[in-house]
Amino acid sequence: MNNVKYNKQTLWQTFMKVDKEMVKLSIVYSVMAVAYCLRKTFGWGKIKIYRYAVDMNRYITSVGKQDRDIPALNDELKTEAGIDCTKIFEGYKPYMLKKVSLQKSSEAEAMFEKIKYILPMVIYPLYSREGWKQKRMNRLGQALKETLIDILESDEIDNIKRTMYEECGLKFYDDGTVDPN
Repeated sequence: MNNVKYNKQTLWQTFMKVDKEMVKLSIVYSVMAVAYCLRKTFGWGKIKIYRYAVDMNRYITSVGKQDRDIPALNDELKTEAGIDCTKIFEGYKPYMLKKVSLQKSSEAEAMFEKIKYILPMVIYPLYSREGWKQKRMNRLGQALKETLIDILESDEIDNIKRTMYEECGLKFYDDGTVDPN
């Protein structure tokens, strides 16, 4: 058995580093999932999806600078667009119907919590720029739920990237940037 000892500061720094990476990855996955749903569910083309990605970059920057916070975005979406992002995944737990290791299940749950938290930020541009209300938002919410579950449980992110490139000519990178080619 390995008898390595860590102090609290080292453990905290490691936790914060992992947490920061999970937030970054959850944003990337969520933006790609929304773009994929806009293509598959709503038939959006390259220009509109790219415009969404550019808007998303602006909202990520705004939230990062603390100009707007995510709970405020969720409240506005709830009152103005008729969608409560906290209820989209209500009752779902990663790998409910699959047998996986405790580590894999715990990682998926942690990532899922990050995704649920940032979800208002990634769909807000559809309300603010496109004027989407309850009917479209609920349709998007259902499609997003299915897509994000596929990403987390079936590792579909590479297939989504490939589909978006083949169908729209948009290349999504792991750092969250999009190239319109």
